[in-house]
Amino acid sequence: MRSLRRRLRGNAFLQRWRFGLWIALYALASRIARVQQGRTLFLSDSRRGFSGNIAFLRDEIRRQRPDAKVVGIFKGSLAERRPLRDSLRLPWELARAQTIVLDDYYPMIYPLQLRPETRLLQVWHAAGAYKKVGWSRAGLPGGPLPGSVAHRNYTDATVSSEAIRPDYAEAFDMDVARVHALGVPRTDVFFDTDLIARSATEVRTRLGIRPEQRIAVFAPTFRGNGQLSAHYDVDWVPWLRLVEELGEEWVVLVKLHPFVARATAGIPSHERILDVSAERELNDLLMAADVLITDYSSAIFEFSLLGRPMVFFCPDVEVYAAERSFYHPFEDYLAGPLVTDGADLAGAIRDARAGADLAAFRERFMSACDGRSTERIVREMILTPRAAHDRPAMLDAPPVAPTRIDGPVGRHVFAARVARTVLGVCYAPLKLLPTRRKVVMISREHPEETDDFIDLRTAIAAMDPSVSVVSLVRMVPPGLLRKIGYAGHLLVQMYHVATARVLVVDTYSMVASMLRHKDELSVIQIWHALGAFKKFGLSILGTGEGRDARLAQAMRMHAGYDLVLASGEACRAPYAEAFGTDESRIVVAPLPRVDRLRDEELTRRTRERIYRRHPHLRDARVAVFAPTFRIEDTAMSAPDDVVAALAAIGVHVVVKLHPLMTLRGSAVDTAEGFSTQEMLTVADVFITDYSSTLFEAAVRGIPTYFLAPDLDEYLATRDFYLDYRRDLPGPVCTTVGELAAAVEADTATTTDAAAFAARWVAETGAATGHPCTERIARLVLDRVAGRGPAEPLA
Repeated sequence: MRSLRRRLRGNAFLQRWRFGLWIALYALASRIARVQQGRTLFLSDSRRGFSGNIAFLRDEIRRQRPDAKVVGIFKGSLAERRPLRDSLRLPWELARAQTIVLDDYYPMIYPLQLRPETRLLQVWHAAGAYKKVGWSRAGLPGGPLPGSVAHRNYTDATVSSEAIRPDYAEAFDMDVARVHALGVPRTDVFFDTDLIARSATEVRTRLGIRPEQRIAVFAPTFRGNGQLSAHYDVDWVPWLRLVEELGEEWVVLVKLHPFVARATAGIPSHERILDVSAERELNDLLMAADVLITDYSSAIFEFSLLGRPMVFFCPDVEVYAAERSFYHPFEDYLAGPLVTDGADLAGAIRDARAGADLAAFRERFMSACDGRSTERIVREMILTPRAAHDRPAMLDAPPVAPTRIDGPVGRHVFAARVARTVLGVCYAPLKLLPTRRKVVMISREHPEETDDFIDLRTAIAAMDPSVSVVSLVRMVPPGLLRKIGYAGHLLVQMYHVATARVLVVDTYSMVASMLRHKDELSVIQIWHALGAFKKFGLSILGTGEGRDARLAQAMRMHAGYDLVLASGEACRAPYAEAFGTDESRIVVAPLPRVDRLRDEELTRRTRERIYRRHPHLRDARVAVFAPTFRIEDTAMSAPDDVVAALAAIGVHVVVKLHPLMTLRGSAVDTAEGFSTQEMLTVADVFITDYSSTLFEAAVRGIPTYFLAPDLDEYLATRDFYLDYRRDLPGPVCTTVGELAAAVEADTATTTDAAAFAARWVAETGAATGHPCTERIARLVLDRVAGRGPAEPLA
């Protein structure tokens, strides 16, 4: 039987055959169900519910995006039988999830070839890199055999520091580029001093430990190869002698690993030896501990964040090291005394002190843990669609095609009129539903909820919690079948709009403009770009990148807005033209992102996050190259050429392409995991052609250069609201060589950028807080209450 099991573990075909029915069900579900944006599936075969890392992540998802769907499927151990209901629904949940999150070994998922748009994220339950796991144990007892499929299909993994990324890449047999030093969610609590104090007090009260008594937490790891063979020899510790030598001053809390909780039968009953092995989470105990006694447990990494002493009790260190092995020499982990004989344990506990080497230990293994790990992982990994991070590796076909009209216009005009009629018929009964104190935000411009929407939603909730805010963000997908699915999403939009008082959009919306709404509904357009750069909307009807006027009329393009928000006074006339409205409806109110751009503390934190993940940028002169997307066949400069030319003058280029552009066959630096706006926090130079990101760069005062080899062609198809050759805050270059010479000569200046920003992005008059976000939130809430538009921005 053991030989058969070994053969099965070492043969990929046999492993997949074993799960054949399971694979077939997932394949069927993948053909029927589509991936739902924001849907997150948490899986674990070592916990019975949301706890540990996954509980932190679930709560943060709900904070960042309250309408996101979160599903959890759990069982207590690998040996436990999976409920029939879970077995039946698991393939369908896997097929619908945008992100699947694991925190441990999960054998049922490894034989599956997941669909490309699904992210499989491993947020390993242990911090640091201590004893070897996964493929790092190949050839060791209990390690995977050559043909095993275990761990090999993760798209991403998160770890606690930059230094240990290669260790986890080895463990999961994956590219180190997909291992991200974003921290460990459950460590966030170790940066909350009030919580630490409350938890310590609660532990003492619950366990009856007097205030003057000191607490030693004994928390070793298990021995064995996994859940099914786990054990620990409690007789290594002379328990009664230990508490006698420690005296009345000390209480010992024994927390054995969950896999070996049965071993507690050998621990004697004593008023100062308390068995707390039944507690699932260790964090509260660590917060109450004065000293931690452990061996090869990753608890040393979390405990190091508290700056308190540790004792390493390892009576079997030679045997364990030979059988299990460590990622680094064992001595590198000893941030405290090593004890191999139980008779010496009491003295080591009494004398333990936090040494000077603790800070170095923490920096090496826990540098990405800063109290914001959960927020980062949710924002950058879980709620960000995989396609937004993983562009196929010059320019490739876009992952989502831009909306274009091909063929006879009359056919499309007819289809638009039919769509208006159908939507109107569906909308009519929904308008009979009662109106609620609700705000709906709709976008088809982005694959996920933007920071502008997130900040606005958060501000509205803070100002008036009684107002419900629903965010509906979904791009129109390619393909007929997916567009049929999008029609269902339009029904959801119509229901929420019919029952809301305010509708906020950041681009054209069929539901906003095609339909006739209740009188009490206010429709507010907060266009997704700052300033007024390239012409858009009704300004470019009949041009190469614009709509046919007949189709625009049939779709009621940009009709029905009660208010349009603009970032500055200079935008009012362009916006009135683009949206076909009177200037009286244009209100100067910069987007929430302007608060982020002007927030010095947020800038500092973002910069440090970038440096931790991309340390090569810390001491470099950085240029961010962000070309715009082109619909027409005009030619942009190849990113590789820009990178090479600027490298020759000592400037490192980070390339940030438009979301609808992809790179193929290029090794340029794209600073994975960070948006263009975030990269502006480390940029010394900004380079673009026609991207409106120039306004964000101007707000930050970054010298800006323009590389436009196709300017004449672009002007013929698009045109601008300003004079491209005279009004921009930096030189216009038509070749890469000309650009490099201009950058080397520092032709663009911070002063020019600031002057450009002053024209197009209004000052708020506030040095602190979030004035732009709060202004828009107040404007929205006024409309919820039935009041008119806000006064012009001071």
